[in-house]
Amino acid sequence: MKITILGARGSVPTDGRDMLEFGGATSCVLVETDDTALYLDAGTGIMSAPDLGDKNISIVLTHPHIDHMIGLPFFPALSESGRRIDIYGSPRMNYTTKMQLERLLSPPLWPLFITDYPAVTVIHDIDGGFNIGDIGIKSMESNHPGGGLVLRVEHGGKSVVLATDFEHDGEHIKMLTEFAKDTDLLLYDAQYTDEEYKHFMGYGHSTPSVGLELMKESGAKSIRFMHHDPRHTDKILKMMEEKIKTETVSFAREGEEILL
Repeated sequence: MKITILGARGSVPTDGRDMLEFGGATSCVLVETDDTALYLDAGTGIMSAPDLGDKNISIVLTHPHIDHMIGLPFFPALSESGRRIDIYGSPRMNYTTKMQLERLLSPPLWPLFITDYPAVTVIHDIDGGFNIGDIGIKSMESNHPGGGLVLRVEHGGKSVVLATDFEHDGEHIKMLTEFAKDTDLLLYDAQYTDEEYKHFMGYGHSTPSVGLELMKESGAKSIRFMHHDPRHTDKILKMMEEKIKTETVSFAREGEEILL
């Protein structure tokens, strides 16, 4: 699998000279195999999606918060006539995935419905595990306001776990430790420092120190911290990273590619 971090920022897109190294696009991770392109979330990072030729395209949404969906109206593949795009999500607050997308992509908030785009979109509600071609996808419920999913993607004996918008607590961290067991790559929410977290408990996010402990307990082979706080400049993120960086521990950067 080839993993590309298209967006590593959390909550809201950012820009400016002091945000260039880690990037300002919101959550989107591209997972590629020989014939499949799988996008995990559709934040503004999906606007920079590469040309994938005739690969089958799917999008899995962890939850419908705006920073994880706002790039979808600008996804280049939606403008390709004859292209099929499968979109997967989970029902939230009595809204199916289709209803969530209709609420985002409809007047007066947006001039087009998703059915107005040239591409054909097929929308799926998921519950638990499923397959996209020869890619296996497992999910567990996250600890986040409004709910959400933690995803585990498996292919060719390798795996990646995406756990952004996850707040650690006793029960959920135990569940995630088992869910992420022996994964090759853990993408983990590190929006706050330990000191900041004291002021943002209940917001649905975590810290690098918790992620490191999770990596140790789960046996994850490597970790990239992401969902960077929009207030954290490159200087702040590098200071946070330098305290813990090793060959297998670092902060995700927009455009970073990882081969598993």
